[in-house]
Amino acid sequence: MVGLIPEKVIFFLAKDESKKTISKNTLLVDLAKKENIVFYDTKALCDLKPEIRELRPEILLIDEEVYVENLNNPETRYYSKSCRPFVLVLAKPGHSKEETFEFLRNGADDVIDRDVSEEEFILKVISILRRKSVLEIDHLSDLPAKNKTYSILEHCRTHLNDWAVVHIDILNFQSYGVMYGVAQADKAISKTATFLKKTLSGIGLEEYYLGHLGRDNFVIVADTNSFEKIIFEIKRNFKNILEKLYKKIDYDNGYIISSAANKVRRKEGLLNLNIGYCSSVDRNFLSGTDIIEQAVRNKMNSELKNKRVLILEDDIDFAYLLEETLVREGNDAKLASSLENLIKEVEEFQPRSLILEASKLGPQNFQPLCSKLQRFKDEFGLKILIATNVPGHQNFLAHGADVYLPKPYDLETLLKEVRRLRFTHA
Repeated sequence: MVGLIPEKVIFFLAKDESKKTISKNTLLVDLAKKENIVFYDTKALCDLKPEIRELRPEILLIDEEVYVENLNNPETRYYSKSCRPFVLVLAKPGHSKEETFEFLRNGADDVIDRDVSEEEFILKVISILRRKSVLEIDHLSDLPAKNKTYSILEHCRTHLNDWAVVHIDILNFQSYGVMYGVAQADKAISKTATFLKKTLSGIGLEEYYLGHLGRDNFVIVADTNSFEKIIFEIKRNFKNILEKLYKKIDYDNGYIISSAANKVRRKEGLLNLNIGYCSSVDRNFLSGTDIIEQAVRNKMNSELKNKRVLILEDDIDFAYLLEETLVREGNDAKLASSLENLIKEVEEFQPRSLILEASKLGPQNFQPLCSKLQRFKDEFGLKILIATNVPGHQNFLAHGADVYLPKPYDLETLLKEVRRLRFTHA
């Protein structure tokens, strides 16, 4: 089965068949396996385009004789510009430095002397592969950069039947950079990349890819069975890195104040992750760019599937039972600390559903609380589920509750109502 991370493909192209063949001695076979390299003896240059489209080689090794013949061939530009392989010239014995420089000036990326042992030759190729890999790493995030990421997406599109792509960008990043400066914004990118790597390794996936598309945009590729868990863990844990990125007063407030023209001041939220996804089951994709664009479009749809549930329940044992049951159901459930902190916690957590135990609250005290919660209904579609042993559902519903759930109730009834509320906004 073809893996998520493709093999490193190397093409050999030479007129003389003997130049294309490398003996499969034990050392070379072991090196090739260790480096995940596959060698292909190829056809004429004019017939390579379909193979390059399919296999996307890391290196194209071209014998000097073939290379010189094709210096003025416009088709050659396709290989170096469109698919970005290294073009290596296998020079004749005794070539001079001047000849090497001439090859480089004419478009070669590197030159290897063919008049060396097979072991030395393959080690030089591996050295170039590693150097190429280093050049594909973004210095801020220490992750594969844009070109490598799009190669992985193209590999998934053309070779795999089961894959999902998660696209992440950082909300409020621009205002954060204006307030804290470029150096601190770079630190935020670095810490976000470290957080993503740590989260993915902690999930225990068999195989995944994490890349950096530039600045505050990241891409994760995994199988379709894993992407919901990936999104859940990332959203749940991202807040843990924020304390290190903000001044204490800003972190405690939960916002920063930015300046605009005409002495306008704006309250900006803390950094958060905007996540979208798509997968191989959605449709047939035309390119890696098409995949990313679809994932970005799906961010809007993902908000309609908000599974965050905030619980305020006096009975702590029952509260923990509710939280665990809702998590097992696939929700992102969280316990509110107290009635006094409820408004702040709703603002920070932005739940779709609020389960509010109101036995001690009563309809009269519930009304002012609902007035304060009203803005969250408008902002992100908050729905309020009242669980209480106080009779009088008309009063609770009239004052802002969306569901009146008399106690005692069974958990399946609660889960059914939470599921319904999750899609009511849509």
